[in-house]
Amino acid sequence: MKFARHTLALLLLVTCGWVSTGAAAEPTAWPMPEWSVAKPETQQMSSAGLDRVGQWLKEHGSKTGLVVRHGRIVGEWYFDDATQSTPYLVYSTSKSFASTAAHLAIADGKLTLDSKVGEFVPDVKPEAKRNITVRQIISMDTGVHNNKDLHNMDKLFSYAMYEAPLDFEPAAKWDYNNTGLALLAPVLKKATGQEVDQILEQKLFGKIGIARGDWTWEQREGRSLPYSGLHITARSLARFGLLFLNEGRWQDQQLVSTAWVKEATGPSQELNKSYGYLWWNNTTGKWKGVPADAYAALGRFDNSMLVVPSLDLVVLRQVGDDTAGNHKMDIGELWRLACEACTDAK
Repeated sequence: MKFARHTLALLLLVTCGWVSTGAAAEPTAWPMPEWSVAKPETQQMSSAGLDRVGQWLKEHGSKTGLVVRHGRIVGEWYFDDATQSTPYLVYSTSKSFASTAAHLAIADGKLTLDSKVGEFVPDVKPEAKRNITVRQIISMDTGVHNNKDLHNMDKLFSYAMYEAPLDFEPAAKWDYNNTGLALLAPVLKKATGQEVDQILEQKLFGKIGIARGDWTWEQREGRSLPYSGLHITARSLARFGLLFLNEGRWQDQQLVSTAWVKEATGPSQELNKSYGYLWWNNTTGKWKGVPADAYAALGRFDNSMLVVPSLDLVVLRQVGDDTAGNHKMDIGELWRLACEACTDAK
């Protein structure tokens, strides 16, 4: 039986297209206080492969690019006027931070995934919104009307709570929807007394070395946006990726539960298995040439970050709100190039 299990495990790895050559795993180098910078070959990375990553970043108008392996920076690029201390708006990559804030509130016993909007915002309209759960909010299947002009509204939270109609029953349809997600902010505020970013700052950021000067978060109506709004430096963004890469553990502290990391970054519903709790995943082969266990925080204009547990790899790219046409590209190409640069993966 033991032999059969090992044979099956090897077969699965071959089928997925990724097999380790048997190189000893490097211990994680925690960036506390500063990141370790290593030559690619010392971390089983190809310098030539990383040069291709850097060339791709340059050709596609990037401002920053970062590749981290075993907790060490093996590739780092800045273009135009960008520096290590420049924070960029990462748009919907903010969502993955927001779902983590929800987890931290859940871990504190302030609410649950099955808590309903009506428990915290009882006057929400229409009345059917009261039955929307936190799980549905962060899985993108609330049924709330997806208003494409939401970001232009000064009172977008008031709209989401009291004006936006339901287009379908909760959990009936998956719909990438900032209006439905906006409901998370008032729910968390009522449950915890804090905004999304305040939860993260108090419970997480300082513990993983994200300095207060490295980030800001946009607000409307005195509330922090749960679907966008985070401006952050590349190195601090990578710290968040490294935390998830290590299943929520930072050094000897379990800051985010292992169970949550697994649940949030895998399929959270049957309607779109490529989506978890405000994270995208590769279980359905969304990114060709990338391991099936990879997952990512994806933002507008491809302000995005990939985490690959099987390769002990974090890759990110930022461009902020620079809307030049050459930013319309397939971010999966960058993910594939970075994975191919791992010399111990086949």
